[in-house]
Amino acid sequence: MTRRRKIILATSAAALAVAVWIGIRVVYSLRRLPEAYAAWDTGTLLVEYLRTHDNHWPTSWDDLFTVLDTSPASQLVLRGPHSAEQDYKESLRKMIRVDWSFDPARPSDVSPVTRPDGSTFPVLWNGADPNEMIREHLELGHSGPDR
Repeated sequence: MTRRRKIILATSAAALAVAVWIGIRVVYSLRRLPEAYAAWDTGTLLVEYLRTHDNHWPTSWDDLFTVLDTSPASQLVLRGPHSAEQDYKESLRKMIRVDWSFDPARPSDVSPVTRPDGSTFPVLWNGADPNEMIREHLELGHSGPDR
């Protein structure tokens, strides 16, 4: 085999390896998108709950979902697919774990929103980490119904 063929073969093999790696990462990310949307929506719901309940933490999913009934739809935007349907609420319960004993007075090093197994989310939208959304809301000292 000539040197030129070896270079072409090595370059082709490297390009194929990179393409396979990129393909695997794309598929991995696409499979994690529903969870990323669920995390974002849970963060949105929790921040809205804190905003409308003087920074008190909800005690359950049912308690948290009350913000969907009390907040005007124009103020509360959920991004997950079929977010207006009851099934979406059930999917949030299955995909996301919320620590209902979280104390908003001590938000710094705790992550009250995780995956069901307690691990961190491997894929999140930029600026949509639910724990950071909560910390930012609490650090800015927002409370009450006015934004």
